[in-house]
Amino acid sequence: MHALMKRVLVLLIGFLFYNCQLQEAPTTKIIDLVPEQADLVLAIYDLETTKTDLRANDLIDNMLGLPGQSTLELALENLNTTDTVLLCIKTSVDTPELTIIARQDDSLFKYPSSDIAAFNLKTVDSFVIASTVSDLNNLRTVDSNPDLEQLIETSFQDKPFSILMRNNSANTFNKALTIPEVSDLSGPTILETQTNSERVLLNGLTYPSDSIPQILGIFANNVPQEHSIKNIVPNNADGYLSFTYNDFQDLSDRLIPLREAELDSLLNIELFQTLSEVGEVFFGRESFVVTTSIDASATNEALRNQLEIESTFRNVNIYKFDQPDIFSQVFNPLIKADSITHYVRLDDHYVFGPNESVIQNVIVNHQNGTVIGRSAAYEACQSNLSDAASLSVVAKSERLKSMVREWFGSDIEQLPLNGYNLSAFQWIQDIGFTHFNGVIQKHRERATLDGISEEFTLTLEADLIMPPQFVINHRTKERDIVVQDVNNTLYLISNTGKILWKKKLIGNVLGKIKQLDLYRNGRLQLAFATPYRLYVIDRNGNHVGAFPMRFGDRITQPLSVFDYDNNRRYRFLVTQGKDLLMYDRNARFVRGFEYSGGNIIKTQPKHFRIGNKDYIVFVAGKRMKILNRRGNVRVGFREQVEFSGNEIFLYRDTFMTTTANGQLIQVDQQGEIKKSDLKLTDDHRIFATAKTLVTLDENKLSIKQKNVELDFGQYTRPKIHYINDKIYVTATDLQSQKIYLFDSQAEPIPNFPVYGNSTIDLDNADSDRNLEFVTQGESNSIVMYKKN
Repeated sequence: MHALMKRVLVLLIGFLFYNCQLQEAPTTKIIDLVPEQADLVLAIYDLETTKTDLRANDLIDNMLGLPGQSTLELALENLNTTDTVLLCIKTSVDTPELTIIARQDDSLFKYPSSDIAAFNLKTVDSFVIASTVSDLNNLRTVDSNPDLEQLIETSFQDKPFSILMRNNSANTFNKALTIPEVSDLSGPTILETQTNSERVLLNGLTYPSDSIPQILGIFANNVPQEHSIKNIVPNNADGYLSFTYNDFQDLSDRLIPLREAELDSLLNIELFQTLSEVGEVFFGRESFVVTTSIDASATNEALRNQLEIESTFRNVNIYKFDQPDIFSQVFNPLIKADSITHYVRLDDHYVFGPNESVIQNVIVNHQNGTVIGRSAAYEACQSNLSDAASLSVVAKSERLKSMVREWFGSDIEQLPLNGYNLSAFQWIQDIGFTHFNGVIQKHRERATLDGISEEFTLTLEADLIMPPQFVINHRTKERDIVVQDVNNTLYLISNTGKILWKKKLIGNVLGKIKQLDLYRNGRLQLAFATPYRLYVIDRNGNHVGAFPMRFGDRITQPLSVFDYDNNRRYRFLVTQGKDLLMYDRNARFVRGFEYSGGNIIKTQPKHFRIGNKDYIVFVAGKRMKILNRRGNVRVGFREQVEFSGNEIFLYRDTFMTTTANGQLIQVDQQGEIKKSDLKLTDDHRIFATAKTLVTLDENKLSIKQKNVELDFGQYTRPKIHYINDKIYVTATDLQSQKIYLFDSQAEPIPNFPVYGNSTIDLDNADSDRNLEFVTQGESNSIVMYKKN
């Protein structure tokens, strides 16, 4: 019995010992081996796909080649496994420390012997640790990574790799994307990363700390609102940072530990309770604030003590603002702008800037629709972004460069960032964590084919007296611009906005300026009349030959210039009340031309050729006059008609205009008159080419009998532009200061209307294929646009 008990006791002890051995058997997971001091962990689930994706993107590929990243690049290129690999990096040292953790395999490393010597090796259970750290015994790992356990549980293991950021790395990353001077943004972060040759997509989660004041923590009780200031930020801004809220008081309370100073108790914060979004826009060395109002009437009430108008620009009032640092006080550290002096309201947005010029730039781009939210570059990013966000950052390539410099802390001039026209990042508050989306996207210019861009605005010395007009630059074959101000100063301006010369005239230019080659040598001159002068001016602003001609009696119609046989033997026809005077290229009176009429000439005489016959046509009194080259009647007009005052056009081989009661009147070469009732009012305008008729009556525009109903306004005469075998029709509403552009089928051209204060001239003004158009801006400025 004693022997049996002894055997049972031995077996029991053996079983207990064996059982203890089982309980102490290694259960190490790969995540347990991450060094405690690692700031960043690249968790690679598919090594070969990761290598391919990183190589495909020139930005990532070049980043790996930056100083300090060569060891990481070497590790990626020389690992060989189908199991999960962790690349752990300590960034908070001068030379980043790299630790590779992977399941043990004889073919794990493909390094040459000289390269493997750079790593110190250690085996733990079935894993290999290869590190640039010299003493691997100092790597504290097991049971020291609870935050990584949480992150890895939410990692995107269906993707090739994820980025886990903690400690210094998470903080540096977040600061780089927002404002380098801010406090901590958030805590540990995990990102799913997808790359291809055109973009880098980042999606992930970040966990704000409950115990340490962090930026994302201020949004804990605020529901993300629609991000809308993208629709007011000018496209020429460098980038912006914005945030949203639905409970200002809670947001303000949570900002208390982050502010540099306590708020002034007398500070009026009523304004901020009427807003849902606030943002700072970066523009060169300046910045300004853009806000979105929940209720514009409430915002206006909050600004009731800020209603002094400083100026009016493009029909928009700009107000003075006497609380220059209120935004930087209330929203510190998110908002840094502290020199606010003016503001303006644009729809539901209020823009606060450091000077009038910044505000004017916002107004111009808002009216033109050239804002970041409508840019093709932003639209390319938009499908990867949320409509609502707590915090948003948008950056052009130069600002992206500064972000990358902040992140890598090294020379980044070699990085190919110019193709990345716009990048966007956003944080979206959720319960206990925050979603993160990021898009670093290349943008091809071909995506902006339908865009409108403002090329320049030029302010002159006085108000304009005539709409700007394109003229041919015979040296470059491009287009320059002529315009005259109320002081009768004529300007020649390049298509880049440079004043080439200005010349004081006697009187205002009548009608359009003509161009001619007086000396038949390819050099073009400008020809026009003022009330008492006939001018011909060369490219350099000098008078030509016997010009200007002086007249004692008043010139009453624009100068007509005829080149009957297209041989540059020009005839200048001057209208003085009832009389017509014709001069040759040498300013000599043409005696073979004699016109005797007893009525006031009401329209500018025009020359038309049909077949081999010439016709000079105009309205005098109640009759249409149709003359030959000598001034004699070529076609009789038997009726007396109350004409509308519109020009005469050659339309379908007839001489066409309209009557005061809205009838279309056409006269053929035999003098037959045809009238068509278009049911137009007495204030209608017309324009025509050989086959196209356009009418504008009040707000009704008709193009080839296809009708468009415009907003009610005060419209200029419609105008047809025939360019590259395509017809464009334009009209400007002087009341709302909007330019409209349509095609020959009365379909509106995309991105119109745009801002303008006169008729436009449309042409290809420079060396590219895109059209440009020029118009009056403010009363003393011209604006040139490009239609992309």
